[in-house]
This record gives sequence, structure tokens and C-alpha cells, in this order.
Amino acid sequence: MPDWGSRLCNYYWHLRYNRTYNEAARRRYYRKIAAEKKRLIESGVDCEAVRLFCRMMANPANNAAVLRFENYTRQGRLF
Repeated sequence: MPDWGSRLCNYYWHLRYNRTYNEAARRRYYRKIAAEKKRLIESGVDCEAVRLFCRMMANPANNAAVLRFENYTRQGRLF
């Protein structure tokens, strides 16, 4: 996990933890996630890396998302 992703990881954990009947809490975490993504992109973090990280955190069991994020970060380190 990148050092800038700890808040997003926490928000996505809370989003997955909240049950479907607690819609107000889920909306609150969706708003927090959107605000954090906006803050990260404005601070200079690569927007594609943020998108792939969020995709990976939304469903950690999705191995394709994990591999795509890892490959993208590895590719960025080469240049």
C-alpha cells in the first residue's frame, strides 16, 4: 500500500463493513472517499494510480485489480 493510501484504505474498510441497511453511513463514506480522492489528485498524486488503488480497495478479493495496480506502480518506478 502506498503511503498516501492509508486514509482511503480506512474509508473503504468502513464502507465494506457497513451493512446495506445503513444507507446514511454508506453515503457518508462515499462522500469522504470522493473528497480524499480529490485532495490526493490536487496534491500531485497520479490520478490513474488513485483510480486503480480505489478499485483494488473496493474489492480486495479481486485479484485482477490488485495485479493491475501493482503492475502500474512497478511501471511508474521504472521511468
